Amino acid sequence: MRDLKLYFEAGQLIEVAFCDGVSGEVRRSVRGKSGGAYRSAGSFQWTSAVKGFALLAVRAVSALEEPVIKGCSGSLAASLDYAISKQPMWLTEMFGCDQSGISLIRRMILRTNPERKRPGPTVLSFNERFMPVAAISIFSDGVRCSREELVVLMAALSQEEAAVAVEQLPQAA
Repeated sequence: MRDLKLYFEAGQLIEVAFCDGVSGEVRRSVRGKSGGAYRSAGSFQWTSAVKGFALLAVRAVSALEEPVIKGCSGSLAASLDYAISKQPMWLTEMFGCDQSGISLIRRMILRTNPERKRPGPTVLSFNERFMPVAAISIFSDGVRCSREELVVLMAALSQEEAAVAVEQLPQAA
């Protein structure tokens, strides 16, 4: 059975554990430029794409808002969509690949208007057939999040998204 665990501290993702349900192997990725002391772990940095993935997971698990993220150029949704398209190393370390070398995140996340090939926003959600939301667990400071804690975490991540949107505004002359 597939299983996804996200671990947060101070409102930021610090570790992801993913079991693909086939090999039984649990892939661990930790925040940083390398796995460091966790020799067999992958790594990721706190980028807009990672923030987008974290926000999407928290929204899906909380079931308080529509379990999607959406946005145009420069948004967390667009950043995650771009990363899924390009399959950077951190995504393959985090989720693994199928026999054809395609990252499993492409099956995990459903995308509308991928790579923004037409006007309008890109929209992302979890593919319930591949990764049921019931199989996603969110932890904060080592403890599984309550619904109230998920709301706080979602607010913090949404502020990150608002900050990204402000950075994308044209500068006044």
